[in-house]
Amino acid sequence: MKKMSVKLLLLSAAALICIPLITASPAVAIERGGTLSVAISSSVKTLDPHKVVGDESYHATFHIFSTLTRIADDLTAKPELAESWEHADKAMTWTFHLNKKAKFHNGRPVTAEDVKFSLDRVLDPKQCPRGHSKIGPITEVIVKDTHTVIIKLKKSYLDLPVDLGSVYPRIIAKENLADINTKPIGSGPFKLKKWQMGGVTTLVKNEDYFLLGEDGKSLPYVDEFRIIPIKENSSQLAAIQSGSVDLMYRLSYDLIPTAKKSDKVIVIGGPALGYQPLVLNLDPVVDKDQNAAEQQIFRNQKIREAFAYIIDRKAVLNIALGGLGTIGNDQPIPPFHAYANKNIKPKEQNIPLAKKLLAEAGVKKGTHFKLYTSAGRAGMSEMAVAFQQMAKKADIVIDVNMIDISRYWTDYEFKAPFITSNWGGRGTINASLKPYYFTGGSSNEAHYSNPALDKILDEAESESDFTKRKALYDEAQQIISDSCVNIIPYYKNFYSASTKQVRGMKPHPLTYFYVDQAWKTK
Repeated sequence: MKKMSVKLLLLSAAALICIPLITASPAVAIERGGTLSVAISSSVKTLDPHKVVGDESYHATFHIFSTLTRIADDLTAKPELAESWEHADKAMTWTFHLNKKAKFHNGRPVTAEDVKFSLDRVLDPKQCPRGHSKIGPITEVIVKDTHTVIIKLKKSYLDLPVDLGSVYPRIIAKENLADINTKPIGSGPFKLKKWQMGGVTTLVKNEDYFLLGEDGKSLPYVDEFRIIPIKENSSQLAAIQSGSVDLMYRLSYDLIPTAKKSDKVIVIGGPALGYQPLVLNLDPVVDKDQNAAEQQIFRNQKIREAFAYIIDRKAVLNIALGGLGTIGNDQPIPPFHAYANKNIKPKEQNIPLAKKLLAEAGVKKGTHFKLYTSAGRAGMSEMAVAFQQMAKKADIVIDVNMIDISRYWTDYEFKAPFITSNWGGRGTINASLKPYYFTGGSSNEAHYSNPALDKILDEAESESDFTKRKALYDEAQQIISDSCVNIIPYYKNFYSASTKQVRGMKPHPLTYFYVDQAWKTK
């Protein structure tokens, strides 16, 4: 059997961020105890880690439940519940060895049976509709003994340890299933103290957490972690400045200059793997006020291409993010990624061509298109309004509909014909593309289906030679860019903020947010 090391580093998304990030204050001696609080735009919606939708809930599930691995800020897989792993059969059989000190919050040891139960649940589309296609080509999870799990794959796949550290494959206790959304029992660094829908979520330290901090004692460093919903980003920043909140998860781009000028605030972040697309849904849920043909208008390739040529990408980047990002080329892989197809150039704004394509598609001057967006993610509504203005030059009307973030992802994503969306990065190239563009993928917002692309993504997933694998992913990116089902005008930087008393927070290129290794100075 083979230890996973160098090859995984090459084939996962490791070392892909080559632009320096803004980091927190210099390291000082660790101080334990106290409460750490984070402001988010909307309250935690669910505590079931296999059913989370927006990142508001991640702040709770990431800390209550453990994964086999943790994706580090260099995008490599580090030990969490699994203290080691190896592969055999050309990376089609993986063996994970569990940390024998790991316990659930009720004191019961975490076993291989728990891992099997949890991963089987994640692989069930009915139980985990958004995560079932994001943890590799798993065919079977086998319990070898109490602390050893064997995972069988249908093909060679080297990125499995990274996928198993992502959002959904969190390990739960079978006996807790009925109460998981009100009284969750995980094995993470924090336990639930109080959760109120629409209100504050409070977690407290897990005294028996199995991982140690830099001081040789059990993590986390703080005694309590509070997740506080504050809708307006400006109000979150004001709370940081007043000291009533310690952290804000998402610092909007327009507030960065203000935050940097404050002597009470530290800005954390920089380039990341996220992006904000205009999603042209090919198979939306039919609106009662429109017929199916009107709703499915984006099945016409020429209309999608026209929309892509309407955009002035540099202007949209400046309007939406204050220029804090990189211009995009209608596929999710940014140019600083190791797998980026650098031959795909961003489309230049071309209004005459856009008009021509619209006319050929039978779209009349003055035609209205309804675009749904939300102010709950910085940049989305700004991008929508910018596109609205640019579309006037092409003689079409974009009706922007603002939706509150509390129901945007549940009521409009995957359903409406035309939306703005918001995606953080994924730890592997496969996870960055396949769930979003493979037929039936769990994150395929546009309901796009292309058998040729499916074949390429399947082949690339199991290819172990980096050069051959990159060639396949280059081809996939070109097909995706040409399809224009997700128009991606830019890749966004990501920023958080904290008070100057907070230590140990690091920016993460996947916009993950862990506080178990953070603390506050007195």
